[in-house]
Amino acid sequence: MGRWVDEAKRDPYRRKAREEGYRSRAAYKLLEAQKKYELIKRRNIVVELGAWPGGMSQVASRLVGPEGIVVAVDKREFGEFAEKNIITLTLDILEDDVVSEISRAIGGKKADVLISDASPRFTGIRDVDVMRQYELTNKSYEIAGEIVKRGGSVMLKAFDCDELRDLEAELRREYSFVKRFIPKAKRKTSSELYLIAMGKLP
Repeated sequence: MGRWVDEAKRDPYRRKAREEGYRSRAAYKLLEAQKKYELIKRRNIVVELGAWPGGMSQVASRLVGPEGIVVAVDKREFGEFAEKNIITLTLDILEDDVVSEISRAIGGKKADVLISDASPRFTGIRDVDVMRQYELTNKSYEIAGEIVKRGGSVMLKAFDCDELRDLEAELRREYSFVKRFIPKAKRKTSSELYLIAMGKLP
């Protein structure tokens, strides 16, 4: 715990987030992905799973503009957002009927982009943690299958494992472009990556 606190204090992205008004350093992961892949456009509907405390949702809110919508989903309750185009839903993606709740929130429309930054409660046992993360990644992929529109995109947090390679193969069958993305803004001690998939096929 002490080492994590020391690392957090030295973390330039945490400091930058405070200075620039973002709720978390995760904002810079999405900004980096956006610069590289242009995932989000103005007027888009964006859904973020595992969104608490809301740094990525703030970035998405600014990218979609006042005509767009961001749905931030997490089992933890959010503090109120100043951004008026962010809708918050307190849901557990592994247990609740997330698809119908999101669909209701966006008036039955489909999302242009789904982002999953969901993480499990880590145990420190690598094999257990990798599989817990995979469970969330796979569930996010399943949710995306139902709510992301044709031509839409996903960005899914993951750890590398054999199961993830199978999921990657599924994405390649369903999207026209799939790439692994490792943001510079991730914690130095983290082995996380993101699967970026764009151009959902009919």
